[in-house]
Amino acid sequence: MEDNKGEKTKKSTTDKLKVNLQLLQISFVIFIFIATANPQLLKNNILLAIQLTLSIPLMMSSIFARQRLMGGGIKRIKEWNNYGFITFVLAYGFLVNSVGIVLSSLLGIKIGLVFFLVNIINPLTYSYMEIKDDKKELKSRIYKDLLFIGIVILLGILPSL
Repeated sequence: MEDNKGEKTKKSTTDKLKVNLQLLQISFVIFIFIATANPQLLKNNILLAIQLTLSIPLMMSSIFARQRLMGGGIKRIKEWNNYGFITFVLAYGFLVNSVGIVLSSLLGIKIGLVFFLVNIINPLTYSYMEIKDDKKELKSRIYKDLLFIGIVILLGILPSL
């Protein structure tokens, strides 16, 4: 039974690592695109510049934590997992906010708000389905969703308005 749980954890960590690497690539592409196409946007919107810039090292930290978990032989698995999760949520939230702020600035607030709304509905839908599968996930999903949605509302939607 323990081997099965260990394999499941390793597979989950591998999948998370792949997603983190893809999001890191997206962060770089967005940063380069904005810096090239409209550098004034970064100069004029300090919150956009900070969030986009911080998303890259935060995503790197999450990647390093996931790699550490994959390597095995660590004693504080829960702490490493939490660290990887928190840095991921911050990085992902900042990335979502950066895209939403750019959309709001360049295409209008309505387009930006639609983008933000979809990015709030999606994790809630995911959480609903995960809780239906396993009721024990309720508390965890509430914390995770509140953290992400709080980041999006406070640092994405409100500055876009």
